[in-house]
Amino acid sequence: MKAYLDSSFLVSMYALDVNSPKTAAELARFHGTLMLSSLGEVELVNALELRIFRKQVTRRETDLAHAAFVQDVQNGILRVFDLAPAALIETKRLILKTTALVGCRTADIVHVAAATVMQADRMLTFDLRQKELARRIKLQTN
Repeated sequence: MKAYLDSSFLVSMYALDVNSPKTAAELARFHGTLMLSSLGEVELVNALELRIFRKQVTRRETDLAHAAFVQDVQNGILRVFDLAPAALIETKRLILKTTALVGCRTADIVHVAAATVMQADRMLTFDLRQKELARRIKLQTN
């Protein structure tokens, strides 16, 4: 099984928040490949830096979280894929098919499209609209 991690799920893996216990439980049950796009990596880095700006964490805590992410990529726990042109084509298709019905933001649709192009079986996210979009295109969700 292959699971695509949205940035909302990814952030909860590396920075303690209200969804971190759910993330840990989901990961404990999951057996397969954990994937994300380069967009997810960029969003994770920005989310960690925003926590410093908001005075929620220290620089040291953020550096440790980022180092843990890098180590997980290097150890093969996470696989990061560049956004393929096919993902943007799929994004446009999904926008025209679902945005008026579900109301997702562009970045959320890009993640769902990337999951589709990467042939993920499951989408792990805490974004309710994104979860609805994933379900509409027959992706399992958490």
